[in-house]
Amino acid sequence: MESRSNQPAAQMTSLSLLLFQNGLPDLPVALIEPHRNHGGIWRIKFSYDADQPLSMSAEQAASLAMDLHQIGEDGLAGEIDDAVRSATRYSSM
Repeated sequence: MESRSNQPAAQMTSLSLLLFQNGLPDLPVALIEPHRNHGGIWRIKFSYDADQPLSMSAEQAASLAMDLHQIGEDGLAGEIDDAVRSATRYSSM
C-alpha cells in the first residue's frame, strides 16, 4: 500500500506534520490493522517495511483519520477508519 498522493508540496508538508504530531514516521505504511496489546486493549497498529511497527489508541487513530480526510488523504484515512471500526467491533465482543 502506498500512502503518498500527488498532492502539492504544501499538502505533503501537512501530511508529514500530521504523522509527526501523531508519533508516526513519514514512511509508506505497509499495513494498518487492529491489534490487541498485552493488557487486552484494542489499538491500531501501523506496520512499515523499513521500520518497526507502531501503535496508537483507536481514539487517536480516528482523530488522525478525520484530519487526513480534511487534507485530502482519503486513501490512508479510509484504511485507518476500517481498522478503527474493526477494533471497536472486536472490543465489544
